[in-house]
Amino acid sequence: MLTVKQTVAALKERGLFKEIIVDGQWLYDVPEKIADLEFKQLSYDSRAIEPQTLFICKGQRFNPQYLVDAVKKGATACLTQQVYDEELAGQTVWQLVVTDVQKAMATVARSFYGDPEKELTLVGFTGTKGKTTSVYFTRHILAHVFDNQVAQLSSIAECLDGKNFIESHLTTPESLDLYRMMRQAVDNGMKYLVMEVSSQAYKKSRVDGLHFDIGVFLNISRDHISPVEHPSFDDYLWCKSQLVKNADKVIINREIPYFELLAQKTRAFGNQLITYGSDQSDADYRFTLGEHGHFQVASFNDQLPAVAGDFRVMLPGSFNCSNATAALAVAAQLSDKTSEFAAGLLETKVPGRMEILKNEKGYVACVDYAHNYLSMSESFKFLKHEYPDGRLIVVTGSVGSKAESRRQDIGRALSEYADVAILTEDDNYFEDPKKIIQAIRDHIVDPHVEVHEILNREEAIKTAFQMARPGDVMFMAAKGREQFLRENGHDKPYVGDYQLTEQLMKAYN
Repeated sequence: MLTVKQTVAALKERGLFKEIIVDGQWLYDVPEKIADLEFKQLSYDSRAIEPQTLFICKGQRFNPQYLVDAVKKGATACLTQQVYDEELAGQTVWQLVVTDVQKAMATVARSFYGDPEKELTLVGFTGTKGKTTSVYFTRHILAHVFDNQVAQLSSIAECLDGKNFIESHLTTPESLDLYRMMRQAVDNGMKYLVMEVSSQAYKKSRVDGLHFDIGVFLNISRDHISPVEHPSFDDYLWCKSQLVKNADKVIINREIPYFELLAQKTRAFGNQLITYGSDQSDADYRFTLGEHGHFQVASFNDQLPAVAGDFRVMLPGSFNCSNATAALAVAAQLSDKTSEFAAGLLETKVPGRMEILKNEKGYVACVDYAHNYLSMSESFKFLKHEYPDGRLIVVTGSVGSKAESRRQDIGRALSEYADVAILTEDDNYFEDPKKIIQAIRDHIVDPHVEVHEILNREEAIKTAFQMARPGDVMFMAAKGREQFLRENGHDKPYVGDYQLTEQLMKAYN
């Protein structure tokens, strides 16, 4: 719990507080009569209100009716960037007015949950692709070393007790949920938290004020550029680069574009720079690719903990060996039990990531969350190498209402690698899926690619099986094991790419 006085003090300390409105009076100091009254709950959801709740008015599409509803259910105050005198006329609700409600929410949540981040060793991963896989690799390694005292936050699943996983809905949770989860992890005995840090996490201040023990920058390419995400690549890169400012140790892929910029920023903020990369680089930790997920790692900096030996991951593709090397570099900074690292990597499975399914009739399919050029092209290259004699049949769409640049990138990847492209729905949000499909099709420039448009995703996957012949490989992109499609503000039930593919493998056996 948090008193009104403590709440305002935290906001003033961050320079976010403007005024408090009590009984129509605009004040800078909290009146004595309410100073010691407590908030027993924080909420930005007007459907989840209890008495003595501080309701947070956030979001670009915030409707003042949400505030009215929250007050009716017992909210005693609101945290807001805008004054709502008219909507609250006749009410005794206090308004805590701030300069930035997203940053204010993070500040208040941190205090409300008792600064849980101070009781955890925090590891954050950012990058255009590979965040989820790298988080899974790292959590599995550290779980071996630290007896499952490792929590996880990823775009696929959250784990707050070291053993049970629940489905996620955001790559990086809203700050209020993030601090609640961290408190829950601490109360469950967790000592470490490994998490994804998206560009939107910094854009929308979800991790405002949060400092990481280790931050990892995996890669960067043009993605998430749209009117509702990032207006330009410069903005996207700037948001992602905030991680190198907010981590004591920064581990960066030595071979990525803009490395020098990121390295200079890391040093400028007084943080330790550590690098990893292939054996063609001059990185501190270098990997050499073998076959079938095997790779070797060696250390080339005597000032850092050493990692050396043979390793294997059960996820195909050179990019996964690179991600695994990043995870090994993280683990080496936290533990000297390097002999246990290999076992953690080997047992790592990531739901919906390059999951290969086969049957006795020779049908082969791969289910993956790939949704941009970088992840698709790497996956396609691997499949073309593994199945050189068959066709590559790809079922894909693209997300609606954001990341419009992906449509061009997906078309480019299909042009370069696919033999058959079946274009279908994805998470459409508020956009017409036919428009999205057409945008992808417009950028498939290779006339040899056979293109089909099947709006219903389940029917599209079934069509892929109908078209496939032994030796071909089917690729189901973007949805993985998710059992919903986001449409018009709601989650529409969906069987799941993996689940449907598994059913069809049996049916065609």
